[in-house]
Amino acid sequence: MEKQHHITAVILARAGSKRLPGKNKKELGGRPLVAWAIIEALRSAYIDEVIVSSDDEDILAIANDYSVRHLQRPPILCTDEASPYDGIRHAVAHVPPDIIVSHVVLLQPTSPLRNVDDIDLCIKTCLDMSLEAAATAAPEATVPNGAVYISTLEWLINGGNWDQDGLHLVPMPRSRSQDIDTPEDFLEAERAIMERAMPGYIG
Repeated sequence: MEKQHHITAVILARAGSKRLPGKNKKELGGRPLVAWAIIEALRSAYIDEVIVSSDDEDILAIANDYSVRHLQRPPILCTDEASPYDGIRHAVAHVPPDIIVSHVVLLQPTSPLRNVDDIDLCIKTCLDMSLEAAATAAPEATVPNGAVYISTLEWLINGGNWDQDGLHLVPMPRSRSQDIDTPEDFLEAERAIMERAMPGYIG
């Protein structure tokens, strides 16, 4: 049977960060932060291609090491004020014209504890329920995290905005829901990864 959907994962990983300089290429648990997103995206049963978009040559080189598409993002789309939606649209605009993208998944490097099960549950929920948008969130919380976002490409191109238009939440364990924004967040993620490596860990 012909595949009905082509799903592109976009990883936006710019060089700049005021609170944690160079965070997207900072080593976490033995690999650059951005690599955690790339690895889990490549494990997905649904994602057809992965695009890493960055203004940082080191990050683009990391993406090349994992043999995923890497795209130089213009400086104007890499400022603190730049919209991630513009970054996503810039990325999918560079998909070869013979590929018809149906859905876009945004995987932010700052959620390194998220795994492929979280990604695929979010995608499956979107496809099965014909949702226009979905996001993961810890089941105990009412505020979504930044681990996974998905929508149809048409919705994004027409100005869709997850924050303004609302989110459909998919359960995700709190143990994998941390977003990294500060040095303290980074240290906490390091501790969590070390705990994962301990014998008998369940999480």
